[in-house]
Amino acid sequence: MQFNVKVLSVAISMAMVPSLSVADEAADAKIAKLEQQVQALQSQQNASLTDKVKFNGFVSGAYISSDNDVGYNSADSSANFSEDSKVGLQATFDISDRTQAVLQLMMRGEYDWEVEAEWAYLSHRFENGIKLRGGKLRVPLFMYSDYLDVGYAQPFARPPEEVYGAVPFSSYTGAGASYDVDYDDSTLTMQIFGGESTVKSTDTDVSNLMGANVSWTDETWTLRAVYGQAQLDGSANSEVDVELAPGVITQADYIVLELNDEKGTFAGVGASYDNGEVIAVTELTRVEVDGAYPDTDSGYLTLGYRIKEFTPYVTVAYMKTQDNDERLPLSQAAAVQMVAFNAERMAYSLGLRWDAIDNVAVKFDVTYADDFGDTSGGFSGNSIDTSTGKFTYDDTLIYTVKFDAVF
Repeated sequence: MQFNVKVLSVAISMAMVPSLSVADEAADAKIAKLEQQVQALQSQQNASLTDKVKFNGFVSGAYISSDNDVGYNSADSSANFSEDSKVGLQATFDISDRTQAVLQLMMRGEYDWEVEAEWAYLSHRFENGIKLRGGKLRVPLFMYSDYLDVGYAQPFARPPEEVYGAVPFSSYTGAGASYDVDYDDSTLTMQIFGGESTVKSTDTDVSNLMGANVSWTDETWTLRAVYGQAQLDGSANSEVDVELAPGVITQADYIVLELNDEKGTFAGVGASYDNGEVIAVTELTRVEVDGAYPDTDSGYLTLGYRIKEFTPYVTVAYMKTQDNDERLPLSQAAAVQMVAFNAERMAYSLGLRWDAIDNVAVKFDVTYADDFGDTSGGFSGNSIDTSTGKFTYDDTLIYTVKFDAVF
């Protein structure tokens, strides 16, 4: 009996070997199938993520110098490779068909290449066509505001300083809404915005910022109008040496003008024409600030013509403080402020854009500024000459070589 039991056990074990082998093969097949399914899901997720996330960027590198130290666009008689050099990286994430998250990181040579979020916002387009955005946004005051740092999208080496330098901040934290009205061959866009900001150079708080703009385009002509206002609290500063009387020079290296919740307003109109060959762009703006801070009118006209990959252009720009008589000096301090903040000038630019290769443009620009009148021209580097009682410089010449690229 014992022998029979042992034989039966061995027989059963031998009979189970093929069954176990078959079970292992089935398990391996299931595991392989599961691995294929996981890989397929991962591929789908990666493809979906690739479809939802888009990365792009831009870079500019520039050399600027001047024939003197007046300080136009921070240029002086030595070479400057930082002022107009920058790198930007932008990521756009499609949360849904109607909702996006956008982040744009900027690094500027003038700020020692510190990383800063220029844009960081969430947008949603409703079924009725209204688009709402909230977060950190670009202040939509100018024709080129949306791509102010993207030099490749601009015909000139830089937007005219006379107009674009009138507002010392470019981004705000808040919200904005826009709505497009589509016609047969054109589009009308209406936009409102509001929030707050800070002027970096003076730590001036910009609160209760609000405004609206409207633009119309048929892809050849573009017409635009904008109005904005805000409360300003902080200080403005300038540097100047002032002659209060013949031969009497007051050294005023750092003039501070306090802004105590003063109301500031901005109004502008613009137009552009681009038929693929001829380019014409113009903007007229006025900035008004209550109190002793000057109101400023400014404008420019740029004309260009595309000849294959070359686009020569000319720009004429101006700026002038308009309320000088309303800020007549009632004291020595007020007289110092007038000389420090009153400004006027004309600027003439001759330039060439060369689209050297795809997505890369090289630009050459010479700008001459003069007609300062009895002012410094708005330049901190232009002070009263103690020997003549006049401002040291009455003109300046600036040279720029720059490349702009997008990727």
